[in-house]
Amino acid sequence: MKHFFKLSIFTFIIAQSSFAQKYDVNLISKDSKINFAKTQKRGIKSNNVIYYVEKDLQTISAYKKNKLKWQTNVISVCGKPSVGVPEIRYVGFSTNKLLVIIGKHDFVEVDITNGKTKLVGSD
Repeated sequence: MKHFFKLSIFTFIIAQSSFAQKYDVNLISKDSKINFAKTQKRGIKSNNVIYYVEKDLQTISAYKKNKLKWQTNVISVCGKPSVGVPEIRYVGFSTNKLLVIIGKHDFVEVDITNGKTKLVGSD
């Protein structure tokens, strides 16, 4: 039984690490905003934390020292945008939040300390 338990934990750790998605350092912008219509960049670095939009264009992950700090799927939290494709189009860094545009005109705020996500409006 002990061996089964150890093997189960080992398998869980291996599975978790193989599914963990890391960011591409070449896609980190030196700017404080990313407009996906104008660049292939997918991340912003601030205070040794990288805020990275994952390949699905719906999820933002915060990495500190190459470890996942938090992750949020803005489409799941906020719902499909009223107009446009349900994906992130823009991310801008503010003092304590990320300002995100999904679809054509839906505005989202993400708290940089914990990933708390909220839809703040649309035009």
